[in-house]
Amino acid sequence: MKKLVFLTIILLSLFRLQAQVTLDDCQRKARANYPLIKQYELINAVKKYNIAQIHKAYLPQFSLGGRVTWQSDVTEFPEAFTGLLDLLDASITFPGQDQYLFSAELSQTVWDGGITTMQKKMVAAQHEVEQQNLEVTFYTLNEQINQLFFSILLLKEQLIQNVLLQEELERNQILVASYMENGIAQQSDLDEIKVEILSVQQRNIEITTTKKSLLKVLGAFIGEKIPEEATFVKPPAALDTEKEINRPELKLFDSQVSLFRIQGEQLWSKGMPRVALFAKGAYGNPGLNMFESGFTPYFIGGVQLAWNFGGFYTNRDEKRLLENQKSQVEVQREVFLFNLNQEISQKDDEIEKLRDLLQNDDEIIRLRESVQRSSEVKVESGTMSVSDLMRDIHATAMARQTKAWHEIQLLNAVWQRKLMTNDQ
Repeated sequence: MKKLVFLTIILLSLFRLQAQVTLDDCQRKARANYPLIKQYELINAVKKYNIAQIHKAYLPQFSLGGRVTWQSDVTEFPEAFTGLLDLLDASITFPGQDQYLFSAELSQTVWDGGITTMQKKMVAAQHEVEQQNLEVTFYTLNEQINQLFFSILLLKEQLIQNVLLQEELERNQILVASYMENGIAQQSDLDEIKVEILSVQQRNIEITTTKKSLLKVLGAFIGEKIPEEATFVKPPAALDTEKEINRPELKLFDSQVSLFRIQGEQLWSKGMPRVALFAKGAYGNPGLNMFESGFTPYFIGGVQLAWNFGGFYTNRDEKRLLENQKSQVEVQREVFLFNLNQEISQKDDEIEKLRDLLQNDDEIIRLRESVQRSSEVKVESGTMSVSDLMRDIHATAMARQTKAWHEIQLLNAVWQRKLMTNDQ
């Protein structure tokens, strides 16, 4: 029996540990469960595929070709040369008007002006922009998780305070019932307390229903069911206001500027010459010797240089366009930081206000409890009505709820402030 009791205690302890919910866990699980997380794998796969394709640009390129043509005229000697050939008793047969060519060519790029290197940089830069776009989306997800978490924390705290208020009312209900026996109180006084108890129970039902709904929503985000009895651990209220802003939007702006810079460098590489080695084998009629008719094989090998100057016509305009796009991103960054700093300043003021309010909450509660005890003594002596006592009991309960509300508000404000700089 002792072993069974001990095992039960261990299991209950483990269940309590498992039923603890923290803000960090919620954010981590929500990110892992969010459907958009699959986009990371797709972006990485596309990046690997594109880079692999770019690397193949330096592989030897092999091609086969064929051509059959008919031409209106062919190469012939002038009449003066024809007479000379007659004197020498020699003859040359020129190819006919129908000509044939079948070839195989192998080429190897030696230098492509840096275009392959720039393409790899472009793929990496585009990959970074797409990833940072996802991070911005996940940042908004954290905002939703924070809002749900602290809303549930507040509802749980309200339930705790309502339970305390109900216990206080039930204690006074017993006292008023004893006062009735002594002729100090009336049935209406007892009924008034019962109404207040029922009102508290109704509020508990409303709060519990709202809490269940929020637990379902949060559970859907993190991909698991959250039991109603789960303990929501309050995160620490410590705040380092000197932390630098580390928002994903700033990294997105940086990656966009980097992409425009690489596009500008790519303009330079497009204007560079290309050098390649090539070898071509062919079988055709005619061959390389135009004075020989019939099908003959031949081979050509060498170095090929290609330089297209067409890009220089639009290079300047394209550079100006990229500079304008970079400037637009920089302006967006400045606007973002300006608005964010204003929000941070307002949030710092809110945090300071809540901390000041909390300093007075304990003293207000102490004074309200003192007034309530004095009212209970007066009701017992018959010098105060139960209605006035109810007012003091509610004032005490309201003071406790206000403190709990301020505590959750402070935690929420602190973590909103952390989220503003992405310090989580």
